[in-house]
Amino acid sequence: MAYQVPTPATFKARYPEFAAVSDVLVQLVLDDAIGDAGDTSVEKDRARAQMLLAAHILTMEGEPGRTENGSSGATAGTGIIKRDKVGDVETEFATPASSGPGGSTLSAYSLTFYGQQYLELLRKNFPAVAVV
Repeated sequence: MAYQVPTPATFKARYPEFAAVSDVLVQLVLDDAIGDAGDTSVEKDRARAQMLLAAHILTMEGEPGRTENGSSGATAGTGIIKRDKVGDVETEFATPASSGPGGSTLSAYSLTFYGQQYLELLRKNFPAVAVV
């Protein structure tokens, strides 16, 4: 199957949990993901990689909960909930590991299912190379 640029409609068909998110926001994030994922993946995996990356970004930004709850990103925490407490209401959001000298930003992808799948797809398309 030939590569087709993902659209908000194809993204939401594949990931219906983001149906409530506006098409404009999905398109903006898809544009970022398409630019970041690039066109170096195997053609059959390219759109999937781009959509997985977009889903990861949206999740880290608090979607679809941000849209469904009507809270603005400026006043609400966003991302994956690390700890939740009901009595006296307490919520702590996970933050991606920083990438300092010698650090890795790859650990941020492990915070979402979509990021984990994106990394797995990258490993399949770009296996480690051994020099003999």
